[in-house]
Amino acid sequence: MKRRTYLTTTTATAVGLAFAGCMSDEADEDDPGDVDGEDDDYEDEEDDTEETETEQEEEEDEDDEATSDIFGTFDDFENLEPWMAFQDIGSVEADSDQYYEGSQCARLEPDEEEGQVRIRRSLDEPIDVRDAVPGLAVASDERGMVRIQLQDEDGDYVEYSQQVMNDVSLTRVNFGLTRIRGDPDLSEIHVLQIIRWFGDDASGRMWVDDFHFVPNTDTGKVMLQFHGGYESHYTEAMPILREYDLPATTFVPTDRLRADVAVQGDRLTYDQVGELADAGWTIGSQSAQGVHLGRVSSNEMESNVTNPIDWLEEEGYEDGARFFAYPGSEYTQESYDLVEENYDLAFAGQAESQGYAANPYLCSLVADPDPDEAVNLLEWTAQNGGITSLAFYELEDEGSIAAVEEAAARLDQLVEQGDLEVITPQEMADEYVYTD
Repeated sequence: MKRRTYLTTTTATAVGLAFAGCMSDEADEDDPGDVDGEDDDYEDEEDDTEETETEQEEEEDEDDEATSDIFGTFDDFENLEPWMAFQDIGSVEADSDQYYEGSQCARLEPDEEEGQVRIRRSLDEPIDVRDAVPGLAVASDERGMVRIQLQDEDGDYVEYSQQVMNDVSLTRVNFGLTRIRGDPDLSEIHVLQIIRWFGDDASGRMWVDDFHFVPNTDTGKVMLQFHGGYESHYTEAMPILREYDLPATTFVPTDRLRADVAVQGDRLTYDQVGELADAGWTIGSQSAQGVHLGRVSSNEMESNVTNPIDWLEEEGYEDGARFFAYPGSEYTQESYDLVEENYDLAFAGQAESQGYAANPYLCSLVADPDPDEAVNLLEWTAQNGGITSLAFYELEDEGSIAAVEEAAARLDQLVEQGDLEVITPQEMADEYVYTD
C-alpha cells in the first residue's frame, strides 16, 4: 500500500526575485540567455484616490486565477514542432519507447564539439510565472545536472537546476532556483529552455517529458536536517538549535546506532536518539546501513530500505517513520520504487528553493554547506521563496560546527523578521506536496 499525502493546491502569493548571479553553479559565459540590456521591473500601479478596496480585491483575485492556470502539465512533448536545438547545439527527437505523459517523450543528445544540448521553445503568448516553479520528468543514461531557463523578451532569465541519476525511468524531478540573470520580467516569459552539459566526451542521452509548473511558497521555508546518525548531532548540533528553539530532523541508519556509550563508534546511542526526539527533533530513516543504495545488492535492498520503519515505529518514532533520506542523495530504480511504496516523503537532490513537491519522493536538499554558503542559502530563500533543506553530515571540525552555528543564528533572525519559516518533514508532506 502506498502511503501518500497530497495537498489541495492553493495559489501562492508573488515572490520577488532580486539576486543576480549563481548560488551553486558556475557562470556560463557562452549562455544564450546572457543578453545585455535593461528591462523594466514589473510593478502593480496603485491609485489610492480612485480605486476602492473591493476593486483591488477583485483585481488580486483575477491575478491569482490567471497565475494558477499554469500549474500542472504545460507541455507533454506530444508535438515537438515548437522545440528546437538552439544554434544546433545537440539534437531533440521524439521517442515512443518511453514516456511519462501521452505516447512519447523527447530524446536529447549532445553536440560532440560543445559537449552539451540546449533545446528551446518560443511561446506564441507569454506566460506569467511569478508564483510558479518549473519542473520536468527526466531520465538519463548519465548522471548529471539539468537546467531549465525561463527567459523574458530581453533574454533575462531565471534558471532552475536539479541533479538526476542514471538508469532511472522517466519520473518527475523537483527543480530549485539557482540562478538569476539580469532583471527578468516573470509576468512575461517568452522562452523555455532546457540545458544539459555532458562533459568533454559528449557521451550520453537524456529523455524529458511533462514540462510542468508547481506553486512557489508565499514565504521561504527552511528545513534543518542531519544525516548519518552521528553522535556529533547530539553533542554539537542539539545545544545550538536548542538555544534558538529550532526544530530539526535526523535521518538515522538504524542498524548502525549504538546500544550505549560503552560501544565504540561515532554514531548516536539509543538514548541520545530519544533525547533528540524529546527536544522536538523528527527521527527519520536513512536506510538500515546508511550506505549509498547503488552499492546494496538486490537481495538486501528491500530490508535495507524498509526495516527501519519497523524499528522507528517500535521505538515510538511513528511520525518519523514516514520519512526517508537517500544516503548521499543517490538512488537506483529499485530503491526509488521501494521508497515510493513505503514512505510519504523522501529527500535526494542538489538544489535550493524548490517549489511545492511535484514528486514527494525526490525532495531537494543542499548537502554540507560551509558557513558562508549556509547563510547565503538562507538569505536567497528569504528573498526568492521556495523550500530549502540544509543537510549536515558529521560535525567533525570547526568549519562544520560553525556552519550549523551561523545557519542557526541567521535563521533565527530571518524568522523573527518574518522572512522565513522553519518547517518539518511532516509539514512539508501535509502542506507542500502538489498533485495535478
